[in-house]
Amino acid sequence: MKKFFLIWVLAPLATQAQEQWSLVKCIRQAQQENLTLQSGRVNVLSEEINLKENRYKRLPDLNGNINMGWSIGRNIDPTSNDFITQDILNGNYGLSSSVILFQAGLVNKSINQSKINLSASKEEYQQTSNDIALQVASQYLNVLLADERLEIAGKNLEAIRQQMEQIQKMISAGGRPEADLYEIKSQVARSEQGVVSAENALDLAWLSLKQSLRLRSDLEMSLEPLSEEQLRNLESESYTYENLYEYSSVNQPGMKAAKLRLEAAKLGEGMARAAFYPSLFGNISAGSRYSNVKLPSSYNIIGSRAIPGIRIDGKDVVFEEPLVIGTNEKAIPFKDQFDQYLGYSFSISMNIPIANNYRNRANVKRAKLASERSRINFETQGLNLSQNISQAIANVKAAIKEYDAANSAYEAARSSQNFTQKRFEIGATNLFELNQSQNNLQTAELSLLISKYDLIFKQKVLDFYAGKEIKL
Repeated sequence: MKKFFLIWVLAPLATQAQEQWSLVKCIRQAQQENLTLQSGRVNVLSEEINLKENRYKRLPDLNGNINMGWSIGRNIDPTSNDFITQDILNGNYGLSSSVILFQAGLVNKSINQSKINLSASKEEYQQTSNDIALQVASQYLNVLLADERLEIAGKNLEAIRQQMEQIQKMISAGGRPEADLYEIKSQVARSEQGVVSAENALDLAWLSLKQSLRLRSDLEMSLEPLSEEQLRNLESESYTYENLYEYSSVNQPGMKAAKLRLEAAKLGEGMARAAFYPSLFGNISAGSRYSNVKLPSSYNIIGSRAIPGIRIDGKDVVFEEPLVIGTNEKAIPFKDQFDQYLGYSFSISMNIPIANNYRNRANVKRAKLASERSRINFETQGLNLSQNISQAIANVKAAIKEYDAANSAYEAARSSQNFTQKRFEIGATNLFELNQSQNNLQTAELSLLISKYDLIFKQKVLDFYAGKEIKL
């Protein structure tokens, strides 16, 4: 325990060399490292992608197609439709595009819904960020509270040890009975136990804070303490329910997100109804084809042959046709075929829904249910907000009374302990009464400390609903 006291005395000197973490810095660290908040950032990015995708639906699409094949044996030349006995490499290629001309406003509704969903995701992200700030503020104050409790326990232990030394001298001089020595040793043991409990509470408070900041549990760090001005102005901020609710119901990110989700759900109903209307599309395509069929580039006449069965004016007539053979066969170049067979097409198509196996009606009903869920969630958010603000105001009022009462109790206990100490020194009271007054003083001091930090945190909750930055 002497080792602990040495550490306790030297701790302020050691912490001066450490970097002090303010509440704002702790909050920024937690917001940067929190996994829930990182997931919220991903949701925002996802909604941005959805918005961009829906905006591009206004533009025509463009697709290319290539079809190549190899035919062996007797085939039809795809460029001339003639039967030939030749292995053929052939292909078709082209571009096609379509654009939505009418879809009952589905594209515009999709864009508006994506905008609203993006805004809602941003508000939900901000609400999560604010919640983290309030959580870290609570953990930050818990560390300061635990640190001060350890300091009080250490001072109390040192005071009792000094009393033990004084009593030992008085016993040696015959001024006190030896039984007082055993009583004071028992008191020292209880105070040492209190110090150990305070150390454990401080370790746990540090662990909770470091886990929220995602820092190593063995990282050495110190926190920026509360200033005397902050302690003197504990009750400087006052709010009314009407002002807080009027502001929060409009500006709290959670409320704004719930309202936006309701608006998006209402648009979803219109999008579901659009499926009952015809859809009109404009289409355009261009393409050509290719074949490696070899065709003659020149011809030779090798003779002629008679064509039988021709009569003119009832008389048989002999006609002859030349026998022509192609020579210098070669495939037409790709560029020439591209120009020869290039073609275009334009069309307008309409899709008219007639029967869809109840799918469209089911989608409309589901969209209405989604709107109803969003409405209930919005009203629930408002109800919770109203109750939380009322509770927060009541908590602050109660905390102020608790702090005033604890302060009065502390002043009374300190006066009583000083008086008992003086009576003990002149032998007018016994050690039991002295220890009792000492315990009462420590209890009153701890109660004052707890009520002080409790009031500070509860006032920060009101600042939270007032939209102020959480800081000390």
